[in-house]
Amino acid sequence: MDGSADDLGRLDQYCKFNKDGVDQPGVFQFEMAIDGKVYSYGFALSYRNGEILEEWLYLLRSSGAELCLFARDETGHVVTDMNLRGVSETRFEVYKDDIKALRRELFLAELARKPQHEDFSVFKRVYEWFNNIIVIFPQSKYMPLPLVMRDEEMKGQFQRYLTHFDTGVDSIEICPTTLEMEMGSEGARQFLEKLRTRLTDDAEYVARGPGVLLILRREKNELKVEKLRLKHADAHEPFDLAEESSGTKRLFDLIPLLLDNQEQRVIFIDELDRSMHPRLTAEFVKLFYMYAKEQRLQMIVTTHEQRLLDLDLVRQDEIWFVERLRDGSKLFSLDDFRVRYDKHIEKHYLLGRFGAVPLFASHHVSEASENYDDSQA
Repeated sequence: MDGSADDLGRLDQYCKFNKDGVDQPGVFQFEMAIDGKVYSYGFALSYRNGEILEEWLYLLRSSGAELCLFARDETGHVVTDMNLRGVSETRFEVYKDDIKALRRELFLAELARKPQHEDFSVFKRVYEWFNNIIVIFPQSKYMPLPLVMRDEEMKGQFQRYLTHFDTGVDSIEICPTTLEMEMGSEGARQFLEKLRTRLTDDAEYVARGPGVLLILRREKNELKVEKLRLKHADAHEPFDLAEESSGTKRLFDLIPLLLDNQEQRVIFIDELDRSMHPRLTAEFVKLFYMYAKEQRLQMIVTTHEQRLLDLDLVRQDEIWFVERLRDGSKLFSLDDFRVRYDKHIEKHYLLGRFGAVPLFASHHVSEASENYDDSQA
């Protein structure tokens, strides 16, 4: 989270089912628990020019009362209910005036960048909460593997998870190689050019390619490159990552989530079940719940795996459906249906009792098939 509309990605992600969608603001709101306190932060963004139309941060008290830490309107005017005095009050007034000229910048990010003062520490904590979010898309990777490979205890845990998930992998090892061997001369040159400013002495860097996982470090101006290989109990030689199944490769993105410290983090995973057996997906969720008992964290996933619709595994209020409509999509909770806790959710979902299932226009296929048969006659 860099705090600028210039860094928020493309501004064309408005609702394209609505002809006036570009003129309707995008509203984003988050509630987060930090150090035992709950905060509500949000902002409204113009898709036309990227300007911040509104922004707010509230402390939500257990009594139901709210404390406005700041609220910003379309003109850039900021108000607060914080009890600031002396230097803190003067500084906040200056920051309020500065943000009026920064129409595409988030006030929260600006406050977090300022020299820290005890009265303003809450803004830094909320800002860091966003920086600690983990997002795993199908194309992205989350792998703190240098630590896993160097720490014998974590390496042992990683290997045990691979065995537990019935991958056939008995152990993992790292062996020396070169960038030229793995990427070719031109690929190695381009890669080193991108990496030059990031690779320092004693620091390690992980590079994940289509079929290889490399660990690089610099020692006395000499580049050391190692790659990960996997040993199967019945195999005579270890396997490269490229030779493993897509499901095993997927586990290299997910298992570190069960090893790394995730305190006060939110983890988003798009298509959790991608390339994985239904039982393996359910087992990962089960293990995550066991792991989460020791830490304050949350995992939010998208999935098409109906076997996760199991009230022995997840709560009713944790299951949400997305249904495609003519003018967009609708998000709703299983909890809205007030189902019994002994009900077979998967069966009733597949029967269409909760919606959010595809409906096939079979007559179109029949007509196309008939036309094809006639053309072949």
